[in-house]
Amino acid sequence: MSGQIAVSEVTLPLEAERFTSYLRHLTFFVCVCTLFEGYDTLIISLALPYLGRDFQADSQTLGFTVSVISLGTIAAFLPVRLADKYGRRPVLLAVVSGYTLFTVATAFSTGIYDFVALQFIARMFMVTEVGVGSIVLTEELPARYRGRAISLMIGSGLLGGIIGSLSFPLLVETRLGWRMLYVMGSILFPLLVGYWKRIQETRRWLDQAAQGHPQSKAFFQELKETLAVFQRKYRRSLFAGTSIWFLTNFWSSAVLFFFTYYAMQERGWSPEMVGKTLTLAYILGSAGYLLAGPLLDFAGRKITACLYFGLGGASAALCFQSETYLLIATSYVVVIAMNAVWAISATITSEIFPTSIRATANAVVNNLLGRTGMVLAPALVGILSKSLGSVGDAVTLIALVSFLCIPVVAFLLPETKRQVLEDIAVS
Repeated sequence: MSGQIAVSEVTLPLEAERFTSYLRHLTFFVCVCTLFEGYDTLIISLALPYLGRDFQADSQTLGFTVSVISLGTIAAFLPVRLADKYGRRPVLLAVVSGYTLFTVATAFSTGIYDFVALQFIARMFMVTEVGVGSIVLTEELPARYRGRAISLMIGSGLLGGIIGSLSFPLLVETRLGWRMLYVMGSILFPLLVGYWKRIQETRRWLDQAAQGHPQSKAFFQELKETLAVFQRKYRRSLFAGTSIWFLTNFWSSAVLFFFTYYAMQERGWSPEMVGKTLTLAYILGSAGYLLAGPLLDFAGRKITACLYFGLGGASAALCFQSETYLLIATSYVVVIAMNAVWAISATITSEIFPTSIRATANAVVNNLLGRTGMVLAPALVGILSKSLGSVGDAVTLIALVSFLCIPVVAFLLPETKRQVLEDIAVS
């Protein structure tokens, strides 16, 4: 009991009591930055046909292109963990600057190789922004707002997808064509300049720095500290966090990357039908993100996660096994809504590790290990579709894997609803 009192006394200055004007500005900044991450993730799929035409690349080359670029999500392990050493603020601002610059630079690609190189780096920075952004909101916002804030942040990426799908027909008709999609990334520069001095370091990181934790260390010492995440006392959190991130990436990449191919090749849809369905799905599916935040904060992390992973697997199986337009479109709306598992996973894994290793641990479970699901799932869909004779059947099998998250969440994770971070660390 006395230990709990001591923790509470220490954490009171670190835990914000109100959603202040600064916290509103901070949330706005992180959400807008994440909006452009969602925009950039979508436009590569929209630009692929034009890349094939301009760079004389066939479908196999384009598929390999997407896989290599996706490896940038794993490479984000390196910059994310720097947030423990150098602070959340400098890393967040640096990666937002980086992905904005490399997104715009992509518009000037002269061939498939420099396109891949520029997008690989941009993707690394974008995923870093999502990881560090969720950590910043977790550490700065009052406990009762954390779930809603991170859901809003991840949901902003969905809004970026809507903007991309709506602006696509207009932008590709400009003189720059598909390149204009990437030039639009420059819109973020004025916001970055305006908020550069406004964004502050998190109180919890400053507290750790005052205690002498972040220091300049040699390479092998850095490696040793990274391996500290694998210590026995963190093993349960490490396994649970890695599992939910791997399965989130595995399920999501399969159902998102292959929907257009499935609808057009196996169900005979026209491009117009696909476009209208995607726009409708993103707009209506945003309700899943809006609902996830309040559910996380009021119903709890565990109930919300089990609900979304279960409905995600069921709706995806229904979508990729149905034949009528109404049933496919309706179930895909639910699939998009259940992609709020990204916000749910980010909320959970940002809370279950102590402040001193929070960024490093999230870099390990999300980027280094979890993102392998995004790389492996597309390849597995290709292999299974050949043996099964159907992309729809292959995606269905992979989608059902999301049900494995339910026992992981139910039995391996603590309920962290409305708990102060330091109280979670000692529980």
